[in-house]
Amino acid sequence: FDRLRGVQARPDAAGHGKRHAWAVRSSWEGLSLEDHMSDVEAFCAAVGASDGTVPVDLVGYSMGGATAFALAARHVNGSAPAASRLPVRRVALLAPALLVTQELYAMTLSVQRHGGVERCVYNYRTEAEAEEMLRLVGYAEPLCEKLAPVLAWGRRDQPPDFWWKMWRGLGGVQAFGEGEVDAAVDAKRAALASSGSVLAEAATPVLVVQGSAELVVDASVPREVRRAVGSACDVATLEGFGHRGH
Repeated sequence: FDRLRGVQARPDAAGHGKRHAWAVRSSWEGLSLEDHMSDVEAFCAAVGASDGTVPVDLVGYSMGGATAFALAARHVNGSAPAASRLPVRRVALLAPALLVTQELYAMTLSVQRHGGVERCVYNYRTEAEAEEMLRLVGYAEPLCEKLAPVLAWGRRDQPPDFWWKMWRGLGGVQAFGEGEVDAAVDAKRAALASSGSVLAEAATPVLVVQGSAELVVDASVPREVRRAVGSACDVATLEGFGHRGH
């Protein structure tokens, strides 16, 4: 681990990049936020970052932002086992998926109830679906047209519901019915506030960066994090940026 001191360690997230094949099995139903946190903890333990001697800065984008926020709270409040506790120094969140828009929760609960995974924009497979996803996350139109064939090609051999399960798992709203969007949103807000209060008590510095044209993460997230964490939280707004481009 001495060779890694001061080095940014950025492995592929579970289920992403070269790490999706292992997850595909008949009983697999996606990865929860808890699964993602455990995966990061296992990585940190493997490289010796959980020995308590080196401060850990957690940086996460989108799904990774939600993971970093919850993970920091778990290790700051001492609920993680002492032998594997990460000495979290600070946290940076880029468009953290702590709370997505109500429209996306409504879509998620509808697909969960009635099926039709092709309606989940995150589960794109065709070029047309990939273009829709690229527009949602903020790519310029010429890039949408150029990148869509590449993205669709990259998913040609994956199970048709793989990314739907990934989306549903991270969303963590499986317990809610189709008409319970408000209840699902309230539950996510409560989880955000709970983690934030832990970081506030520990005065853990948190930076939230989000674009003004964000269409995936709810616009209230930076304010919600600031309200929960308090004066230890700084917020930066990138004018004209969407979900991508940070």
